[in-house]
Amino acid sequence: MTTGKGIQWRCFSLGALVADRQFLPLTAISWALLLCFLVLSLFVLSLSPSGMAFAQARAPAQGRPTGPAREKESRFAEATRVVADRVAAAFPRVEGMIIGFEGDQVLIDRGTADGVFQGMELEVFREGEEFKHPLTMEALGRLDKDLGMLRILQVRERYAVAAITKRAEKAEMRQGDQVRVSMARMIVAFPNVEVEGVKDANTRAVTKDLGAALLRTGRFELIEERQLRSMVLADKNLAAAEFADPRILKQLSERGKAQALLMGRLTPHPNGASLDVQVFSTLTGNPLLLASAEVKPGLIPQDRPLAGSRQASASRPPGPSAAAPVDLRKVSTPRPARPRLSSEGFRLGPEFDGPMQALAVGDLDGDGTPELLLAAADRLLLHRIDGRRLHQITELALTGKETVVVLETADLDGDGRAEIIMTLSQKSRVRSLVLRLRDKRLDLVWEMPNLVLRALSSDGKTAQLFGQEVQHEGRPSGPIHQYAWDGRSYARGQTLDAPPGLALAGLQLADLGGGVGIRYLTLKEGGVLEVHSQAGKLASYADSGRLASSGRGTSPRILVEGGEDGARPEIILGREEASGPAMLRWITRRKAARLTALRWNDARLEQVWQTPLFEGTLADYGVADLGGGLGRHLLLLVMKEGRLGFGGRSEIQAIRLQ
Repeated sequence: MTTGKGIQWRCFSLGALVADRQFLPLTAISWALLLCFLVLSLFVLSLSPSGMAFAQARAPAQGRPTGPAREKESRFAEATRVVADRVAAAFPRVEGMIIGFEGDQVLIDRGTADGVFQGMELEVFREGEEFKHPLTMEALGRLDKDLGMLRILQVRERYAVAAITKRAEKAEMRQGDQVRVSMARMIVAFPNVEVEGVKDANTRAVTKDLGAALLRTGRFELIEERQLRSMVLADKNLAAAEFADPRILKQLSERGKAQALLMGRLTPHPNGASLDVQVFSTLTGNPLLLASAEVKPGLIPQDRPLAGSRQASASRPPGPSAAAPVDLRKVSTPRPARPRLSSEGFRLGPEFDGPMQALAVGDLDGDGTPELLLAAADRLLLHRIDGRRLHQITELALTGKETVVVLETADLDGDGRAEIIMTLSQKSRVRSLVLRLRDKRLDLVWEMPNLVLRALSSDGKTAQLFGQEVQHEGRPSGPIHQYAWDGRSYARGQTLDAPPGLALAGLQLADLGGGVGIRYLTLKEGGVLEVHSQAGKLASYADSGRLASSGRGTSPRILVEGGEDGARPEIILGREEASGPAMLRWITRRKAARLTALRWNDARLEQVWQTPLFEGTLADYGVADLGGGLGRHLLLLVMKEGRLGFGGRSEIQAIRLQ
């Protein structure tokens, strides 16, 4: 009987003879026997003590973590499955029909009950003639004729209004044509997931888990990063955020036939980590939705602790679990990969002689489209927004001696038509009005002296009317009360549970995200924005510029934009900045300003984008959907001085929000 060592010796001797070419040419059978000896030798080596030691010391295969690392990746995988399911749920297989036209807009017979949501994109097609097999004459189907694409603007329960975003060549849409979100798998561009500050998180592994989860839904086909880079500028080292550039999206649509771009990001927060996937349309460049899921709290360590994270975790309840349902049917961008501003800008409507003090946007007639209000000292103007133009509807004369302190719109009684809330001041005297549009007239509903009125949302959803009395030197002070309509007037109700010492005119309520509830935003002298809770001040923000002087006799507007579906909203402020030599600015009274957007990160306010610098005095600003496929825009009310400071005019500049 031959021992293991003997077999090893003979095997190695045989290998040496072959290497020295001392064997004669072998037959096929000889080569087969040689191969058997080699396999048997390896088997014996693995059974020997030294072979077992070698197997135990072998390093694990690269890219396959074991032990705790694999456990962490399984937690990431759970979040990827949740996000993938939410993204898939946001693209339901919808089929409907065009039922009519309203100008350039299209009406379809599907609404919220069918899964349609604002921003959804639909194919428009027309069924062609039935074709048959030439021999059996069996009906095989119909060829669909592509007519273009629609983007949903407004949704009701049983119908929706859409804009035409693409027309096929020599094709005309008509009533009876059909619409659909394709039943086939959607082709989506899927670059690598960005991982920021999450220790032990592997970009490659998270991307692989998310890609596998998306494929398991049966709704998507993925174009991964290596293929994406070959489709665009191959010689350019694109950063991940650059895939969302409109020019790159166009290339992905044309060359890769991609219908959407999925941008994933894994980031830490005080309670663990969050996986967010932002979806962009490659056709329009617009963000379609954001899907998020939390990695279970306490399981993912961070590279460094976030400022204030210990206090935040102690004072707030745990965040929602990864399996909590999230409504994805509205666009939101809590962590945009790029600025939310388009380079496209234009002047909206005609210019206005003299200084305009304030603007407001609201649906005053209940038709689902907003109207624009402009206030000067001597008049209040109401306009219909028609794309890039304004058409005046009516006008209300004012005294000409008062300053507009507050101009806002809000649906206070829930009937679908917004009321107008105004506060006017003259020296130390203050009065507030509530107006309503009736038969193209602005009618006075209620008037109250010595009261500042504001429309705020104390629950983050429904606008309510609040007032604060003016007691000394024309300044509001004391408690802030809610006011509700009793059939004849607005009666004072319960007190707003706010920190003491806040002035209503410069106050804003907002849910800044993180599941901590409503925060109180207020502006202090010197252009400092402060964030308060019931317990006191949480943080403040100031930069080198100063808050733009609105000419409204009070603090500039704090505009809170977004925040639907749990996303972090943006806080938009106006800032004045220096432009040109100081002496020239003094002579010509030239001013320059820009808008800055901030976001709350659970510990402090961070700047996320800003507009380009523009010349003029920034009087007011707001956000409106201009309709006609133009989308949502920032509206900036700017007053430009005449030569040497004499005369002047006011204009509205529009900058598109992505």
